[in-house]
Amino acid sequence: MTVLKRLLRLPPWALIGVVAAAVWWGSLDNNFHYDDEHSILLNIHLRIAPGAADLVGAVGGYFSDPATFSRDHNKGMYRPLLVTSFALNHAFNLAADLDGYDVRSYHIINVIIHTINAVLLWWMMSLLWPRWRGSGPGLVAGLIFLVWPLASEPVNYISSRSESLASLFYLLSLCLFLLSQQRGGARWRWGCWAAMAAGLMTKSTVITLPAALLLIDLTLISQFNLRRLAARLWRWHVPGIFVAAGYLCLIVLNGFLGRSLGAPVREAWPQALTQLKGLGYYLQLLSMPTHLSVEPQFSEQTTLSPTTVVGFLLAASLGAGLVWLWHRRHGRALALVGIAILHMLPTMVMPLNVFVNERRAYLPLALACVGVVSLACHFSRRLPWHVFVPIALLVAAAMSFERNRVWADGDSLWADAVMRAPQMPRPHLYLGNAYKDRALRTRDESQRNALWAQAAAQYERTLTMQSDVDLQVRALNNLGGVHFERGDIHAAERAFRRAVKTGPNYADGLINLGNALLKRGTLTGDSNLRGRLFQESVDYYRRGLTSEPNNYFGHGNLGVAMQELGRWDEAESSFRQALYLFPRHDGSLTNLSALLLTRAERTEDAGKRVQLLKEAEHLVRQSLAINPAQVRAPEVLRRVSAGLGAASQASGQAH
Repeated sequence: MTVLKRLLRLPPWALIGVVAAAVWWGSLDNNFHYDDEHSILLNIHLRIAPGAADLVGAVGGYFSDPATFSRDHNKGMYRPLLVTSFALNHAFNLAADLDGYDVRSYHIINVIIHTINAVLLWWMMSLLWPRWRGSGPGLVAGLIFLVWPLASEPVNYISSRSESLASLFYLLSLCLFLLSQQRGGARWRWGCWAAMAAGLMTKSTVITLPAALLLIDLTLISQFNLRRLAARLWRWHVPGIFVAAGYLCLIVLNGFLGRSLGAPVREAWPQALTQLKGLGYYLQLLSMPTHLSVEPQFSEQTTLSPTTVVGFLLAASLGAGLVWLWHRRHGRALALVGIAILHMLPTMVMPLNVFVNERRAYLPLALACVGVVSLACHFSRRLPWHVFVPIALLVAAAMSFERNRVWADGDSLWADAVMRAPQMPRPHLYLGNAYKDRALRTRDESQRNALWAQAAAQYERTLTMQSDVDLQVRALNNLGGVHFERGDIHAAERAFRRAVKTGPNYADGLINLGNALLKRGTLTGDSNLRGRLFQESVDYYRRGLTSEPNNYFGHGNLGVAMQELGRWDEAESSFRQALYLFPRHDGSLTNLSALLLTRAERTEDAGKRVQLLKEAEHLVRQSLAINPAQVRAPEVLRRVSAGLGAASQASGQAH
């Protein structure tokens, strides 16, 4: 009880920080997931040294080139401040003598951002209702938002930092705008517009912020007086509109806007029906977050149905509610609901690959917490809130703590998604990937075979489901990979050829087809056929690398083919390029180590031999530290150690 009393005496911001640490501490060791691979783990643009000069140069690139967002040039997005935050995480890890991809620092920043957003809600409550400044309602709103399970994705999923960081600048801009009305002074207005610019540099959905500020002015400051609002436009709103216009000009010039709008993934009518259906999903997420999932059971809607009719009725009810709030002059409620709708509009109007997801409701959740707490304070003052609030916080915190466990690794995350959305193909594909990754790191043969069988079953399940071409191609490719690892080269080749036929420019399929041909070449006794297969494999590797130049897997396997062809310099160059693109790939580390061992065994220069063997030893030990379950690496290490021992003995005899 003494500890509880001490906690309650803390300043609100400090209490929010303590609760954040208690609830979200379990997320710190959770893995990278999903888009983290291309935007963080394999993104060479983030790999900068901790020095100031390197940081400044890299950050300049992030603000000028959308391609720095990802390893894959076709996935580029203009989010320079987000990319900068990832690069700073990497640089901080290096400065602390950690691996650049030590996931804990990335999670710590996500938790800090979420905590700041909760503090901003506490501040916003005091700005909207000055009589509550320093009292409980703002703290309650911040704490509910802090522990609500819907926030588990922006906390646990590193790439979802785009949503939480953009929301931070969105909320900060709203707070500074409200503060400028109460205290005056140009610095608060300029701070508001600076926060707006920072938000736009994080995620394009912040483009709705000028409209949100207009709505706040109309409902709270101008008191629904349009003439008064018009008189305030130049001083209070035009600069913000210029910021948004400048951002639009910038993304037109760097090509990001054109690429985003150039090829919509669905037509306007299916998009409208799908998002009408999504209204119910988002309302359920906000109010009853009991069936959270990284991939909900949700499909595209192309025709009218009962669910779209319900969605239309919800939209009509929402519109009617806004009209009622306008006529009754409930300014704060109208502003909160209106801003939430404005924030959701870009993702509901713009067709995206993902129909709905949890993180899009993150900022509406924040505004809902403010609105619900204020309503409770107005209409239910006699209820025992000192009992209800702690119980609600404890239940929500327990649910969030459980979601931390779900996000621990790929197995738990995608098994949960398959359980909650069994008819969605993506969870099956990614659960298969999780089984595949475990199999590659499992020493026990029976366990490894069981994992391969589970992976194959998930890929085959994906192929039986209706999905887009991308998921079908990836499932075929990964199923071929399972056959390849289990030694059925012909079944693997058939799967890879189907993948390449379905997606002619799919880099992984082209590269894996090259692997199958290379393996056939090593197994045949016909020297002419072997040469043709080796050359054909090289052709497929080059096709894959033309489609995706930064594919480390392609460079590494091209190196294997070059080594088989006796072109050792080209092989070494390919292995080193693969390691430049992905320094922690155990296969490329082992392959380069084996090549250096071969070169050491064939050189007559004793000094050169020792140099090659020492580098080979360093590489193979690094490889085994990453994946101890490798079959080939221990033999390479044994031969390297024997070579170094022989060299040491020869050196001793020479002296």
